[in-house]
Amino acid sequence: MQNDKFDAIPIPEELNHAVRDGIKEGLRQRKTLHRKRTFFRYSAAAAGILAALCAGVLLASNPVLAAKLPLVGHIFSRIQEKVSYKGNFSDDAEIYIEDDDAKGLSDSKTHTAKAKADPLSGEQTENPLVQTSGGLTVTVSEANCSTQALYLALCIENKETFPADFIKTKNMDGYLPDYDTLSLETNSYYDVPGLTKKDRPAGGGQPTPYYIEGQFVDDHTFTGIIRISLDEDLRSSEIAANAPASGTDTALAGNAQTTVLPAEFTYYLEISDIYADLLQYEEMQATDPETHEQLTLSEPLKKHYKGKWNFAIPISMNKDDAQTVNINRKNENGVGIGSVEKTNFEIKAELLLPEGAQPYDYIVIICDANGKRLESQGDAVEVFSTFGRDTKTVYVYVCDYIKYMDELKGDNRKLSENALFETEVHFK
Repeated sequence: MQNDKFDAIPIPEELNHAVRDGIKEGLRQRKTLHRKRTFFRYSAAAAGILAALCAGVLLASNPVLAAKLPLVGHIFSRIQEKVSYKGNFSDDAEIYIEDDDAKGLSDSKTHTAKAKADPLSGEQTENPLVQTSGGLTVTVSEANCSTQALYLALCIENKETFPADFIKTKNMDGYLPDYDTLSLETNSYYDVPGLTKKDRPAGGGQPTPYYIEGQFVDDHTFTGIIRISLDEDLRSSEIAANAPASGTDTALAGNAQTTVLPAEFTYYLEISDIYADLLQYEEMQATDPETHEQLTLSEPLKKHYKGKWNFAIPISMNKDDAQTVNINRKNENGVGIGSVEKTNFEIKAELLLPEGAQPYDYIVIICDANGKRLESQGDAVEVFSTFGRDTKTVYVYVCDYIKYMDELKGDNRKLSENALFETEVHFK
């Protein structure tokens, strides 16, 4: 099933066209480095031995704790195949914080940092990547960055227990995904001109992370992965910079991006609210904008954890493994593909359109070497996951959006016959 997260959500038929076109338009407008950083490691051998002895006693007496370790520093390896945006993120990941009990289980190189955890009390000293607020402790554990997206692994610990309703994988009948989701209210920016806090003020309309997918380790602990689309952030920056001159955002649709992030940068993530729906509902009154009929809607109640979790995260982008194949071909009507870019995690194609055409009237589909459609990488509709698939050769199709949704979706054999444009691409 493609995009389980969306297919699992029923959408009223009368909203179908407006919603999908709105989503399409919004989305479209939008190592072998082997450098792994770890912080927080015991600097004294004696402290390490003592911690290991204590851990041994705890693990023997507490099987639940034993099942939980190693955790921090190994979140990617635990859940990278279970979220909707899959990938081997644990390969060549930057590890910022690692459970000391996990020594020797990772290929990561370890670096000493000033801040660390006390080996006896377990309390964290002041530490920019561990923040406690509103009863929740949020730890930025790992990162992996391609040229298209940044993936962050987080551990969220609750002093009290999370509501059982948050754990929908266990407590909600008919829930299809094998991961849970927490919603986020955030602001994000970079130490890069055009993407700074001044350029991306809170509430300014720029795309920011609004959810995290993962699993509950227990009633107190959630581990998850956030996907940040670098393409969307760069595109929104260019739209903002060019808006006075162009007048509208659509003037930039389909244009190649000119802003490039450096190989090393700092990503700032400011979280102000962490919340999720409860399996309880309240009735709300609304008016149908067309018929003016009064409607009664059931709205799920939410549990919010408001606080201040602000992180400055050093990022190393893996540019070496990115491959771009230039196509630059169109059909007689000016519809075609400019280039196809593949990273270790995702693949996308640049859509070429004639002047005046709207991107949301078209859809790009990419199939693997076996002719099977690739799955979208999370909610990035036209960015496709390469996880577990043979993508040395791919087949790229451009289709009319309505025709694809009504006639071609789910039938890969019809793509070639009905595509407006197609091309075969080979990677190294």
